[in-house]
Amino acid sequence: MPTLKRYDIKKLLANPDLRRRLIVESTRVTQAREDIEVTSGQVENSYYVVTEAEQAAFFGLVVFRTEAGDADGRHAEFVRALGDRGSVARTNVALRDFANIDGAPLAYDRLGLVGALFREFPKLDPAHAAAVQGLATADDPRFVRSWWELPPEQDVIRPRWVPFAKGGSYSRFYADIYLKVMWTEAAIARMKEVGRVQNTDWYFRPGLTWPLRTQRGFNVRALPAGCIFGHKGPAVIPIKSAQQTFLNGVLNSALAEYLLKSFVSFGSWEVGAVKKIPVPLSSATAEQAIAALANRSQDAKAAWDTGSAICTRFERPWLLQPAVRGGATTLAPALDAVLSREAALDAELTTTYQQLNDAVYRAYGVNDALRKRIEAAIGERPPEVVWPQMEGKTIEQKRMEHVCRLLSYTVKCAVEEDDDGLVSLQSVAQEEPLIERVRAKLASFLPEQDPHTLEIELVNELKKRVKGYARAESLQEWLMDRFFDFHCDLYQQRPILWNLASSQDSADPAFSVIVHYHRFDHDLLAKLRSVHVRDRMMTLRREAAQAGKDGREDDRLQLLAALEEVEAFDRKLARLHEGHHAGAEGGDDDYRILTPWKKPEDRPKGWQPDIDDGVKVNIAPLARTGLLRIKNKFGQKEADE
Repeated sequence: MPTLKRYDIKKLLANPDLRRRLIVESTRVTQAREDIEVTSGQVENSYYVVTEAEQAAFFGLVVFRTEAGDADGRHAEFVRALGDRGSVARTNVALRDFANIDGAPLAYDRLGLVGALFREFPKLDPAHAAAVQGLATADDPRFVRSWWELPPEQDVIRPRWVPFAKGGSYSRFYADIYLKVMWTEAAIARMKEVGRVQNTDWYFRPGLTWPLRTQRGFNVRALPAGCIFGHKGPAVIPIKSAQQTFLNGVLNSALAEYLLKSFVSFGSWEVGAVKKIPVPLSSATAEQAIAALANRSQDAKAAWDTGSAICTRFERPWLLQPAVRGGATTLAPALDAVLSREAALDAELTTTYQQLNDAVYRAYGVNDALRKRIEAAIGERPPEVVWPQMEGKTIEQKRMEHVCRLLSYTVKCAVEEDDDGLVSLQSVAQEEPLIERVRAKLASFLPEQDPHTLEIELVNELKKRVKGYARAESLQEWLMDRFFDFHCDLYQQRPILWNLASSQDSADPAFSVIVHYHRFDHDLLAKLRSVHVRDRMMTLRREAAQAGKDGREDDRLQLLAALEEVEAFDRKLARLHEGHHAGAEGGDDDYRILTPWKKPEDRPKGWQPDIDDGVKVNIAPLARTGLLRIKNKFGQKEADE
């Protein structure tokens, strides 16, 4: 008995050339049975009238230009293409397809390839989902914060700040929702006055979101339940929540971006255009396959983010995660294992994305020949990587990043474990200096490695010349002169650990302390002055006196200079405490917290920071008066604000 073959009729008929030949031949045979004589040309014409309606022919002749005048190759190619429907210079488009791009830039070459898809499949909105714009606060510095700027919410029933999807950088399938927006009655009322509080019925639902503008291409990512989305980060809310991951896969495919580019301006992914993307009506099996592949990419990126300190999923640095570093128990092998794991995940994501594109093309019924033409037109697209923030960086840069993040995390743990959140870099008030606490924490993180050997390995890494990173000859130098700069960059210039120091210029300030922003209030500033700074001044006076008795005049003068430096620092702290102001507002001698959206009479009196006002507002007086280790650009207005 012969073996029976199974054919996917839908897939076969998706081939436009095969479908044309079948219809033309069946029409000719049917007419012959009725004794009606028709030529092949007449049948071909009837086919296009019935299936394609009126057509327009477009000719891409630029590449055929040779010489000027009658010898121009464009003339010859145009004449030839008039009689050859298959000419590479000719694109035939059904006129009715242009209704799909009404009011948008002309894209006849794209419609010539995929116009049929717009006719055969329903639009994303309203068939599968609602594509909508969201909140425009019109005053982000006032109403939007990075999640780490805010202490853990006390009121879990109705939090004052809620997750806010505001666009962000390029990342397919997944991106952390690290921003929060103030969501109180007063804030909402104000935003209604100055901004746009729109489509609120769709807030807090699970769906997808994307950056409204990016030159790298269209990219969507999961929008978890409980979030508000913005006008720069619109949302796709599925009618059936079960379709969220399926749509995440379809919309991130190469074909979806090609379809979308049929009617959008370069780099602008407007809601009205996204609504028009045709979505295939696939079998349950096909939908599940696409959803599973999208889910695999989403989960891989989300799991990797547990090692990023500024991610809401953060657990611990990658170097301290057994699942990432494998069985490595010492620093050097752990670094190698982490880098190797990242490379393996990138390879897995690349393979998964290729498989997803295969599945999406099948779902649309696009044959190999058409796919080849589409992908040639799309060109190179951004790669799938598990760590988008370090895309394009060298192995040496990634290695240094891991070391610095480990040390930054260690400092954070040491400060958070301190009773009052004040940790000096010098030994004061009978408390261990920062370096001793860091050494102890590192030893607890990697208990199987000798602590002295571990520090040597760390310093050997810090000594390397790596683009974008400042070298350090010792762990103490990194803590004193490199930590705060790195921490500020990592936390996007909204640091939660503030390094106050008596000098911004000296390589070794006479006094330096790390304070935790969430705890650094009026009372803690008073304690900093009365305990830490006072003890440091007493120590310097005592050591200077002893140096004088011992006849070490150079040492005595050096210690007295350090004492003067700390005394000047203390005077600045006193001005900060009382909210001193002299000269121009916001000048070098203005120690007040100048909250822009508050009237002068409503602003804090003295050092009374309001956490809701955000890091940039509260740290500004310390930056402009020289109280921080580095001045940086705190308090300056950002371009996107």
